[in-house]
Amino acid sequence: MSFISTDEILIKLRPFGRFQILMLVTASYLQCFEPLTEQSIVFLGATPDHHCSLQEGYFKNESIPLETDLNGIQVYSSCKEYLDPGTNNETRDCQSGWEFSNDVYGDTIISEWDLVCSNNPAAELSQSILQFGGMIGAFGFGMLADRYGRKLNLFFSLVLYDVASLVTSVSPNYAFFLVVRFFAGIAQMGIWGCLNSLVSEFMIPKYRNIAMTIPLFLASIGLMIMAGLAFLIRDWRYLQLAITAPVVVATFGVWFLPESLRWLISNNKTKEANLLIERLAKINGKDVPTDIYQQDDVIKTKHISTVSGDNFPLNRYNNNQEQNNKTLQDDVIFNETHLEGGVKGETGQAVLETDIKNSERSNENFEGANKDVVKNTYLDLFKPPVLHVTIVIIILRFTVSVVYFGFALSTGRLSGDPYLNFFYSALVEIPAKILSPFLYNWFRRTYIVSFCTFMCFAVLTTIAFIPAETKNGAELGTLTVVLALMGKFFVSLTIVGLLLLTMELFPTPMRITLLKTFRRF
Repeated sequence: MSFISTDEILIKLRPFGRFQILMLVTASYLQCFEPLTEQSIVFLGATPDHHCSLQEGYFKNESIPLETDLNGIQVYSSCKEYLDPGTNNETRDCQSGWEFSNDVYGDTIISEWDLVCSNNPAAELSQSILQFGGMIGAFGFGMLADRYGRKLNLFFSLVLYDVASLVTSVSPNYAFFLVVRFFAGIAQMGIWGCLNSLVSEFMIPKYRNIAMTIPLFLASIGLMIMAGLAFLIRDWRYLQLAITAPVVVATFGVWFLPESLRWLISNNKTKEANLLIERLAKINGKDVPTDIYQQDDVIKTKHISTVSGDNFPLNRYNNNQEQNNKTLQDDVIFNETHLEGGVKGETGQAVLETDIKNSERSNENFEGANKDVVKNTYLDLFKPPVLHVTIVIIILRFTVSVVYFGFALSTGRLSGDPYLNFFYSALVEIPAKILSPFLYNWFRRTYIVSFCTFMCFAVLTTIAFIPAETKNGAELGTLTVVLALMGKFFVSLTIVGLLLLTMELFPTPMRITLLKTFRRF
């Protein structure tokens, strides 16, 4: 009996053939539109300029008092009105609702449900609910995907996402809006985690870096598209439908995607794995080589990423190809071994050199090893030898997520046109994602992540001390926008690095759990 790794199978069947390209195109399309819900609140929940509803027979300057804003400019109050209009006496909170300007934004959830002044915290609550739903989805779909596979959970997540997002557009009140946003958050994590796992698990380490970057690149394109849609569609309900429709279309095609080969191997799905190998070979225009069925007693596998060490023993077969195919479907016993590896200095790839010399071990021993593999739980993340890696990545992921969404969701508060600011904020991610495959191959991954994290700190610190204008009256709003875009650039680089580290430093049974959990931190 001898062994062959999943990466060796992919290499022999063309490691970046039509099959992998099809998977990458599907993931890129979904990544272009699925993340839009997460940042759509910038426009769905935008706060237009507003003031108290004018009392009958009075003009604005008679009913609304003036206030000084943060920049020292006199503006009409958003939440106060004169108790006795026309006399400029005592003020009170708005009694008859608000009037909203349509100059910048159209109809939003803020203007429709009067979520301003004393109700203003409710606007931010919708994003918190979405993120909380994502956290639940991370844990829930993480366990389900490890147990039932990536494909089934991806399809179910898309159906849940479609229903929740479509129902969001017809929400009758704010409470209902929060409930469906919660379920949309749950579904997002199922889509994101399963999709990235499917793509990465069909790639060998040589192509995994770029395969992880291209969908992220399309996600930035999607955000730029959303800025244009929001500019053209000034009604939050129609905008919600516009960003959901492309995902609904994709749902029908996802069912035809295959299950993860690595997941099938690690869960002893022998028949399904063999059929998938044949399907992969056919799509890539390759024959299944005979040396997949016949291996030497001693096999040395080099340059295998930590996520790539799925080895399974194969019984020896005769030279009859037809008989080999039949025997393979019935007799192959799969096994995934735990790997330990570090980040290699120059290329950043985790390296493992496996020397398997005892090829005559009994099937019972391999099945026992399989039982050890598939029983990984969340508690295993906090046990040696991965404990310190888990803690460091959790802290980094939490910090980076706060910074990223801080930049992304605050574009409406920067000076200038909010639609252009959001467009630029998405645009600046593209050079970061173009550079990331090269930077993370040229230098050690941890060096790049550390440098970009420090630069985010430097930018945020600088922004905190920049005044609205100089003593001479020169406005510094443009400088603040430029610094914010620089911060978005560096945090985007950091996200790619953390994704790669998560994919490479943990074994397959933990990978999807980590992807979903760390994204939510």
